[in-house]
Amino acid sequence: MAAPRNQGHRLSTTALACIIVTIALSMLVHVATIASYVRLRTHRNSHPGDVLEFPIHVRPAALTTTKSSRLGLYGPDSDWDSLLPSGDGFIYQPADGQHYLLSHYHQLHCLRALRTYFLARANLTERAVVHVDHCLIYLRQLALCSADVTLEPAVHMQLTTDGRVASTVTGVGVTHRCHDWAQVREYVEENYAEWKDTYGPAITGEDSNITST
Repeated sequence: MAAPRNQGHRLSTTALACIIVTIALSMLVHVATIASYVRLRTHRNSHPGDVLEFPIHVRPAALTTTKSSRLGLYGPDSDWDSLLPSGDGFIYQPADGQHYLLSHYHQLHCLRALRTYFLARANLTERAVVHVDHCLIYLRQLALCSADVTLEPAVHMQLTTDGRVASTVTGVGVTHRCHDWAQVREYVEENYAEWKDTYGPAITGEDSNITST
């Protein structure tokens, strides 16, 4: 008689454990669903001051600066134009139906614009001056935000205005820790190719409903 009671007790314990596990799994799924909903709602109701995350993890990279004329003021226009990917750096987020411009490409857009305006400085329009002002304000704040603390040594010799030779810092040949800009570009290109139909006319055209300033 004892054996059946022990067996029944074991069955009850097993059943109870199964019930507890089932409830726990159900709660986890429920919590995950709520969290996903909250994230989606937060994303949909985002405001300009909110910090929105890039959809993928970006690998670390490194860049050693170089003094190349191709990167400067008189470099080929094609090199400067190639800085921006298809869609000019915008991505589409289907979760909230919104388009976003990556700050990385907004900064490059501003650098390219400043170069263009400097080369045409004798004939700047009022609108161009406003754009220059916007880009200087924007880039100044982004430089503060990034706060790159890479140490740049004074290893280059330069003649000063009073005829002395002094050690100077040019930043050339210094390696900086970065994000993998090639991976970022690949994602942006793929996103634009997939959601191109959501942009309407050419993204930076005068008739476009989306543009960067």
